[in-house]
Amino acid sequence: MILSYRYLGAFVLLLGLVPTAWAQGTSNIVSFSSGYSVALGKFASEQLNDPEAGLAGPGFFAQLSYERKFLPWLGLRLSGSLNINQTNPDPVIRQYSVLLPQPETYTWTTDVTQWRLGTVMAGPSGYLQVGRVGLEGHAQVGLVLAESPGLNVVGTSSTGRNPVDARVAKSSANALGIGAGASVRIPITERLRFQLTGDWVAASIQLKDVPTYTKVGDNGPFEGLISPKRFVGVLNVGAGLAVTF
Repeated sequence: MILSYRYLGAFVLLLGLVPTAWAQGTSNIVSFSSGYSVALGKFASEQLNDPEAGLAGPGFFAQLSYERKFLPWLGLRLSGSLNINQTNPDPVIRQYSVLLPQPETYTWTTDVTQWRLGTVMAGPSGYLQVGRVGLEGHAQVGLVLAESPGLNVVGTSSTGRNPVDARVAKSSANALGIGAGASVRIPITERLRFQLTGDWVAASIQLKDVPTYTKVGDNGPFEGLISPKRFVGVLNVGAGLAVTF
């Protein structure tokens, strides 16, 4: 909780720099990038005995940012991004398979939605010019909005016995998150830059009262509510364009 208050205080302080940045008035940069997203750590874990395993896979992202330079080497960066990452249902199938008689007789079908992460962040950015190439780095704090996937797994045996029906509803939550990244910008024209970007985003989110349903053969159905905690973390690597004015 103390750490969260510190992040919130830093966020308010950064927002307070906006008038100063505007008064200095050296340059503005608007940039867009998109590309490949990789789930990190427990967010990508497939170990169902780990209560924080996210079963998240690769995906893609898009990001829009605005930067205001109030010194040649220092500025303020505001950004918004969207991540869509795949969900891997195979660990759930394996979990049920080890409990079933004759698991080799089963055919499995899945209906799975994706992880979605949205961010709105702010923080300082630093700049370095190396010849014609511009280097930018930043650290940010802000809001992370997460939607966990819905999962429906159905197993049918060729023997006609012990069908499996397992479901977890999708849910959403938000939390304070942190991020950091960098970009390399190469001029195309006086105002237009091609950029390569890399960004890391992470947050600890608490999902609440997520409905679950399980039925195996004549056992069940078993229904309940769970409130899992997930540490979501992604690394986004992409390319895009930046416009200065």
